[in-house]
Amino acid sequence: MKSYQPIADHATAFIKKNKSTSSIISYLRLFLAIAGLYILFVIIRDGSSVALVTGAVLVLAGFLFFVNYHQKIIERIEFHESMLKVCEKETAAVNGVYDQFEDGKEYHDKSHFFSFDLDIFGRHSLFQLLNRTVTQSGRDTLAQQLKFPFLQRQAIEERQTAIAELSNKAAWRVDFLATGNLLEKDEKRYQELLKWLKTEPVNLLGRYRFVLWLVPAINAILLGLWLFDIITFRVWLLTLIAQSVFSFVNQKKLTSLYLNISKNASNLQKYTEMFRLIENEPFSATLLSSQQAELSKPVQTSVIIQKLATVSAYFAIRNSVFAPVLNALFLWDYQCAHRFESWKVQYNDSILNAFTILHEWEALISIACFNFANDGYTVPQISDAVILDATQLGHPLLKKGKSVNNDFSINQEEQIFIVTGANMAGKSTFLRSIGANMILAMAGANVRAERFVFKPMQVYTCMRISDSIDEGESYFHAELLRLQQVVNLLASGQELFVILDELLKGTNSKDKLRGSELFLEKLVQYKTVFGMLATHDLDLTAMATQYPEKIKNICFEIIIENDKMRFDYKLRAGVTQNMNALFLMKQMGIV
Repeated sequence: MKSYQPIADHATAFIKKNKSTSSIISYLRLFLAIAGLYILFVIIRDGSSVALVTGAVLVLAGFLFFVNYHQKIIERIEFHESMLKVCEKETAAVNGVYDQFEDGKEYHDKSHFFSFDLDIFGRHSLFQLLNRTVTQSGRDTLAQQLKFPFLQRQAIEERQTAIAELSNKAAWRVDFLATGNLLEKDEKRYQELLKWLKTEPVNLLGRYRFVLWLVPAINAILLGLWLFDIITFRVWLLTLIAQSVFSFVNQKKLTSLYLNISKNASNLQKYTEMFRLIENEPFSATLLSSQQAELSKPVQTSVIIQKLATVSAYFAIRNSVFAPVLNALFLWDYQCAHRFESWKVQYNDSILNAFTILHEWEALISIACFNFANDGYTVPQISDAVILDATQLGHPLLKKGKSVNNDFSINQEEQIFIVTGANMAGKSTFLRSIGANMILAMAGANVRAERFVFKPMQVYTCMRISDSIDEGESYFHAELLRLQQVVNLLASGQELFVILDELLKGTNSKDKLRGSELFLEKLVQYKTVFGMLATHDLDLTAMATQYPEKIKNICFEIIIENDKMRFDYKLRAGVTQNMNALFLMKQMGIV
C-alpha cells in the first residue's frame, strides 16, 4: 500500500527541531531587548560614547535580525504543520475515510442530467471522494468537470496521463496542498481582486501624470537649495505642505484601490509559492507541460504576483506614521496607485489566465490524490468498438471489502438492458455503479474495476424523482419531464447512456406497463441510445423477445432457504425468478 508516512515523519521531525530553535531565538530576542534598554539607560545616565553607541547599534541590528529570522522559522513551522495535516487527511483517505473533505452539497441540483441520482455531490459523494481543492474557484472547477464530463477521447486521455504523473509526485502534491491550505479562505476578497483585474485601468492624474516625477524632482532641488543656504527651510516647508494637500485629492479612489489589493495581500505570497511549485517542477505530460509553459508568458507568474505583492507592501505604508512625509515628498499614494495600474495594464490577461490554470490544477491534483489513495483501481480504456465492457465492477462509494463486484458489457448492437430482481437485491446499486464509474472515467480518474473499456457519452438518469409543492408539480409529471428531455436530446442527435429506475411509478399498473413498453419502443428507434432500466414489472421483460438484438434481460436473484433470505448481489443473465415483498411483509408481521 502506498503511504504518506515518510513525508509525515519528515514534517514531524522538522516541527520538533524548529520549535526548539524558535524557543531559543525568543530568549535571545528577550536578552537583546533587555541589553538594549540597559545601554539606553546608561547613555541617558552617563551620556553617549562611541562604545555605547556602537553597542546600541549592534544590539538593535541583532534584535532586528532575530525578529526577521524568528518570523521565517514560524512560517516554516506553520507550513510543515500544514503538510502534516495534509498527510493525515490523505492517510485516512488511503484507509477509505473521506469525511475530512468538503462534500460540495452546495452544488446539489435535482434537475441536472445525473448528479442528484448518482450521488455526485453531498455527504458520502463522488465529489467528497475526489475533492482536495484549496480555493472556492478550485472547487467550482472540479464540480463543473463532474457535472459536465469530458466527452472527447483526446481530452480524457490527456487528463489520464497528467493525473498519473501527478499521482506519482506525492511529496510535490503535499507541498502544493500544504501551501494552498494556508490561504485565507475568503472568496469575496478573491472575486474583488478578479473584478479589479477585469476593469479598465484608472489614470487618477490624467494628463498631469508628469507630476509623479516632477514633485520628487522639485523636492530634491529645494533640499539642495536649503542645504546651501540659498532658501530658508520655511520656503521648503510651505512647498511640502502644498504638496501634502494635493496628495489628499482622490483619496476615496486611492483608498478603494488600496483595499482591493490589500485584502488579498496575505494571500499573494501563498499564490506566489503555489505558482512557483508548478513552474519549477519538471513535467512530461502534455497537458501539464503546456499549461506550465503558459505560466511563463511573458514572464513567470510567480514573479508577476511577487511584483504585485511588493507594490502592495509599499502602498501599505500609507497606514504608518511615515505616510504624511512620504506623500509630501513623493506623492506616495499616487506613485503606488500608478504602479498598480501599470502592473494591471501589463499583466492582467496573463494573471487571469494563470488563475484559471491554477484552479484546473487543483482539480487534477484532487483526482491524482484519489487515484493514489485507491491504487487497486484501474485506468479506463476508451474505445469506439464497444459501449461498455467492465470486469469486476464495483461502486466507488462502498467501503473496501463491502462491494460485491460484477462483470457487465454492452456492444454496439445491444441498446437497453432490463434489470429485474427482488427488493434490496442490488439493482439500484448496480445501476449507480455503472453511472458513477462512467463519470469518474470521463473526468480522467481511475475506476473501481479490474478492466473498464467504455465509449464516452452523455449520461442521463431518471431514478430519484420527487414532487414539488412549491412549483405545483406532481411526482408523475416530474418524471414525465425527465423522460421528455431524454427524447428531446435523442431527437437532437445527442448520444446518450440512460440509467432508468422503475419507470412511471406514479401511475396505475396497467398504464405503467403500457407506457413503459411504448417508451422502450421509442428509445430503440434511435441508434444513439444505450443503457439500463431496472424494474419490478416482470411483464416488461417480454420486450426482449420482441427486440432480441436491441433489448436484453439481466437480473439479481435472492436465495430463500429454511425461511431465511440471502442475497449474493451477483448479476445473472435472464429474468429474476424470485421476489421478496410478501416474504418480508410476513416476516415483519405486516400481513
